[in-house]
Amino acid sequence: MIRRVHHVGIAARSLEESLRFWSDALGMRVSGTETVESEGVRVAFLPAGDARIEILESTRADSPVARFLDKRGEGIHHLTLEVDDVQVTLDRLRERGVPMLDESPRAGAGGTRVAFLHPRASGGVLVELVETAGAAASSRSPAQGIGPGQPVLAYLRDPGEKVWGVLRRLDAHGLEIEGVDLTSFDDWVVQVQRGDEAAVGPSLLFLPMSRVEKLLLDRPSGSLPSLAARFLARTGKTVEEALRGDERD
Repeated sequence: MIRRVHHVGIAARSLEESLRFWSDALGMRVSGTETVESEGVRVAFLPAGDARIEILESTRADSPVARFLDKRGEGIHHLTLEVDDVQVTLDRLRERGVPMLDESPRAGAGGTRVAFLHPRASGGVLVELVETAGAAASSRSPAQGIGPGQPVLAYLRDPGEKVWGVLRRLDAHGLEIEGVDLTSFDDWVVQVQRGDEAAVGPSLLFLPMSRVEKLLLDRPSGSLPSLAARFLARTGKTVEEALRGDERD
């Protein structure tokens, strides 16, 4: 299933030069940068609604982005679509005879799994498929159960509250969630976006089973993406990356 346009990748000879337009002139915020050694690129992330712009600078002469720049110059490099499961999508496309560059997923920026289709499949457009941590968790069927490491939403009683975060432990006594009260979600997102000091932040919460009314996987609802997907789109980080960052602070 195609969830959304995840990002548009733009090849640039220099991140700094490119950001003079995208960030300085347009006013788009840079949420972070990352070097992906396997792809030989340095990437700058600029959130744009539920999607983002990714500026790609080559870090070695034999990288795909370096070859693209030598052949075509700077410009749009690829379009990325977020899917529930990259491998399942590749298998379905293979059955339809769609040519692809990757037969199986590989590691991408931000802890994602990615795969590229051949440009001749889409009229010359290089299409990337991406599976995020949030998408992978929310695409699991209920029969697979809820387990540690999955983004979840807990509905509580006495008093009535909603807690969102990553499930760390679940047993007959209760559950542990590393996250925030749902009312603080937007405040935490803004804090991560800006790199502010922790005013609102996640905690490791133990919730006794007597208080748990229901526990749900963090899934998309209709056209509305999951909270984990919204967090990634707005901050350029997965929830786990943000949590690890808070541990280092």
